[in-house]
Amino acid sequence: MLIADLDIRVLNAATGEIIRTLTLDTTRTYQPTGRPVGAPRKRTNPNP
Repeated sequence: MLIADLDIRVLNAATGEIIRTLTLDTTRTYQPTGRPVGAPRKRTNPNP
């Protein structure tokens, strides 16, 4: 990997071919928090 500022290039170590080019978005959180994704589910009453 080559990293310069927010630009990242992933290279094939044997050939030097660029596999992927990425730019980090500083407004995003890339590490998971462990919390479920989406809105909380509504609880259903098991004894209506």
